[in-house]
Amino acid sequence: MEMSNAQRLILSNQYNLMSQLDPNNAAKYKRLQTIVERGYELQMRELNKDFGCLSEAECREIIDIMEMYHAM
Repeated sequence: MEMSNAQRLILSNQYNLMSQLDPNNAAKYKRLQTIVERGYELQMRELNKDFGCLSEAECREIIDIMEMYHAM
């Protein structure tokens, strides 16, 4: 995942705010903040872990199912 310095700064600030708003997960957000701030490319994959990813085929299947229910 490539990010500009501005994007990294914005994301770092967001993780800082999240650590303050969610004390139960503060350690997780501080770790992610450190990864972003220091540019640890290997650990950047952790940032994507919270976001699911569907393949194009899965997306099309879901759309087909939703269209089927809409047609009913």
